[in-house]
Amino acid sequence: MCNGRWSGLLHVRDLVANDRGAVAEALTLSLAFSEDEVRVALDMFDGGMNGDYALVGVEDEGSLRGYACFGKAVLSRSSWYLYWICVHPASQGRGYGRAIEAAVEESVRAAGGERLVLETSGRTDYERSRRFYDGAGFTLVGQIPDFFKPGDDCLIYCKVLA
Repeated sequence: MCNGRWSGLLHVRDLVANDRGAVAEALTLSLAFSEDEVRVALDMFDGGMNGDYALVGVEDEGSLRGYACFGKAVLSRSSWYLYWICVHPASQGRGYGRAIEAAVEESVRAAGGERLVLETSGRTDYERSRRFYDGAGFTLVGQIPDFFKPGDDCLIYCKVLA
């Protein structure tokens, strides 16, 4: 979907099966995701290899620094979900997340998408992620109390791609 391109010194590209280990490492070492969440993210990576989802990543100096998993919302005309975005913790704070998010937007627009929707946790340890989404232009549009477990709300964000 992305077909590979250079953005400054960063190479943004579609992921391949050999990227699975780097994705698993980033998810695990980030400490942001539970074992179940890592398992689901890797299942979705495998689904992406089968064409069920789009997978895009950013590499620098030949190493994958982060990735995103996204896909069209079934039965919608032009809405897409951003399922996962993760940057390896050793590479955070260097603009890789922004490069990945921009590549997702570009791919969604190219496919006729008009909006991106994502869900995230309301837990305090997800504050940094929520600041990232706010800074990327997403708007909080909904909240489901105790969705993931008691005290862990589901926050729903949307970004209209004008």
